[in-house]
Amino acid sequence: MTRLFLLLAISIILPLSGIMAHGFGITPNEGDPIVKSKKSVNEVPMRLTRKFKRDAARLALRLEASKEDLRYQNIVIPKSNVENIYEILTNIYVKNETAQSISKCNVHTFPNPSIDHLVIIFDREIEWAEPLLDGISETDSDEFNALLEDYDLIIDKHVQWDDENDAITLRSREPLNMSALANEFYNIEGVKSIDLGIPKIGGNDINIQRIDEGWEVQYILRFGSYISGKGKVHIWTYNAMDDGNVHFVNESGDPVPEWMRCHFRPVPLAQSNIFNG
Repeated sequence: MTRLFLLLAISIILPLSGIMAHGFGITPNEGDPIVKSKKSVNEVPMRLTRKFKRDAARLALRLEASKEDLRYQNIVIPKSNVENIYEILTNIYVKNETAQSISKCNVHTFPNPSIDHLVIIFDREIEWAEPLLDGISETDSDEFNALLEDYDLIIDKHVQWDDENDAITLRSREPLNMSALANEFYNIEGVKSIDLGIPKIGGNDINIQRIDEGWEVQYILRFGSYISGKGKVHIWTYNAMDDGNVHFVNESGDPVPEWMRCHFRPVPLAQSNIFNG
């Protein structure tokens, strides 16, 4: 009995000692697994995570648009491209205090191209629209419904467009190439036109382009009255290298007013402009 008691005591104490060693700062034994999380993912506030993912999707689409008209490309945006750009944006944010300040002024991609919604203008008398006219957010068109299901779309709003036509707003749960998706809806009888909802007046934006062994990323803040022609622009430029280093290159344009939340006096380039990965 004494020997059995000792064996049971040892079997309990040994696992606990391992837990205590790891939990209270004792160096683990050589060969013990050590899990390291990605810094850029853990240190980006949740409120910015979704915005950065949308920025990444839109920037990925812009890069694709430089090769071929988006109308003739895939509706689904390549996930690997989006993830790579997302990692670049989060890496800059995490490693640079100025970039964290920029986010306070809501500097994100201008909504062009469209990635999350479109407005379909259709003949009010078309048969498949009867449920819509009855206040039901669905249609009697198998082709229309198949597109809703395949791309996880929802009918968000139904309004009268003019004397002959109505309009419905479709929204996607995940970013999509809406230009290509619009082409599919144009093939449905009764669809008159499609509005991708791109604003006519400019706004804040992010640009990205490939450079040697990395990417140049520009954050563009627009302020003042663009309607009256008195708009102003301030630009922050970074180089995000493939090895994970981030270089704050420069600022240019009109001075940021002190009252704006993103007004920030950066560390002089002579002191520090490289942030290691």
